[in-house]
Amino acid sequence: MLAKKSTGLCLAGAIAGYFVLWLTVPKATFIPVITGFLNTATPFAPDDIGTILSFVGLVLTGAPTVAFMAVQIAIAYFYARFDMTWYQCTLILAGSIALIAGAALAMVWQSEVTVRMGRYPNLLETLVLMATYPSVLRMPMFAGIMLASSSIGYLVSLRVRDRNLLLPVVMFAAYIDFWTVTRGPVSAVLEKAPEVVAAVSAPIPHVGTGSFVPRTMIGPGDFLFMALVFAAVHRLGLNGPRNYWFVFGAMTLGMLSVVFGLLPTLPALILLALAVVAANWGKFKLTRQEVVSTVIVGAIMLASLPLAWTLVRKL
Repeated sequence: MLAKKSTGLCLAGAIAGYFVLWLTVPKATFIPVITGFLNTATPFAPDDIGTILSFVGLVLTGAPTVAFMAVQIAIAYFYARFDMTWYQCTLILAGSIALIAGAALAMVWQSEVTVRMGRYPNLLETLVLMATYPSVLRMPMFAGIMLASSSIGYLVSLRVRDRNLLLPVVMFAAYIDFWTVTRGPVSAVLEKAPEVVAAVSAPIPHVGTGSFVPRTMIGPGDFLFMALVFAAVHRLGLNGPRNYWFVFGAMTLGMLSVVFGLLPTLPALILLALAVVAANWGKFKLTRQEVVSTVIVGAIMLASLPLAWTLVRKL
């Protein structure tokens, strides 16, 4: 009972931290002011001092993203640590979906869009409103999206009854994520209807803009697979905190590479897979046949990546 209470408090703390960051990061106008001063001063400073100033500027710029990643991953992590039946998890999934729908309907009412349009908005128009309307209702809505995605991942994890199954799960997740982000459904939706992706993905804002302006985002599939992994790790007796820190480190570095413009987009589940394998190295007890099968599948996937990249670049 104490463990359940502790996990519940940690989850509540992670959600509260998410809300606090949502409200404070856009208002932190002092960060752009300081980084602007540092950027101005760096060319005139001695080399050693200039390097330090540049480093401090990068830290200040990236700190809000790191904080958002920490609490968002923590939400999936602590949620996955509950010992639930499929029925209990399904009830939470239904409640999360109801929360999302309720917040969306409240935003439609709050925005008075029905009065201006003379009708109720259709699904696409509602998604655009969900993605762009400046309302605090977006906070519980995105928290609901994270919990709903984590619930689906938790339900899938109930079928992972052997730690060896984590290897093929994360391998296929990484490969599918690569395809969906670069050329598959996610890529198509981003190109033709980006508001749909923005409406269902948890955003990370620009700092100091005065209002919540998304800078980058984490898709629901990322929360689904994080919760799947964390729940399986917890149930199978692997090191939960170690997995959290490996996943946090890998995915945060990936997100920072997008924030700083090093990469335009990033299939985050590739980093998740690498983090899970690294965190649990030596814990998988595969038979000889399982080792051979895993190596063959992994080799085929890796070998096909250059071909996939070539096709993507041509299309």
